[in-house]
Amino acid sequence: MRILNTLKAARLGPKPRTDEALLAAVANGDVNAFEEIHSKYFPKVMHFARRITDNAESAEEVANDVLMTVWRTADRFQGLSKPSSWIFGIAYRMALKQRAKQLKRKGDVELDEALLSDGSDTETTVMHKKDLAAALRQLSPELRAVVEFTYYNGYLYTEIAEILECPVGTVKTRMMTARKRLREMLSDESPAKSENAVA
Repeated sequence: MRILNTLKAARLGPKPRTDEALLAAVANGDVNAFEEIHSKYFPKVMHFARRITDNAESAEEVANDVLMTVWRTADRFQGLSKPSSWIFGIAYRMALKQRAKQLKRKGDVELDEALLSDGSDTETTVMHKKDLAAALRQLSPELRAVVEFTYYNGYLYTEIAEILECPVGTVKTRMMTARKRLREMLSDESPAKSENAVA
């Protein structure tokens, strides 16, 4: 039986390292561990940053900066939270700073390419996603972050509170407010905008 288990283990290969082990290795300068962290978190952080900044270029810049911070400061991770919470905490603060920078040089409008290239093929689905994306953009970054962490990253309120460095009650309040505003914006009963108002 032991031989069979050894053969199975050999066939499956080595177990993937946990995020905690990867961060510990990164803290010791292990470039391979950093590459694993980078390939795992870069797309997630970039997606999150894009939701906060509304800009693909800014999101990429944030994701790069976040991962460079992870590389430089992995030795500061004390294991008091999940590694992903620590990384997203850095991402949240950097995305807010990036958004503030953007507001100073505001002017350009960007199409949400993710909506157009996500594989959805029905017009209704695309329109619904566009409506939702537009409604999310109208939320403050703080409210948008709570929605993003909850619905797109699957974090619990306690984890979000760690990431945002605020009480759980604040997270709940922000979520209630975000849901209410989204419901109002997406409701068919909301006052229709005049077509001429845009022109």
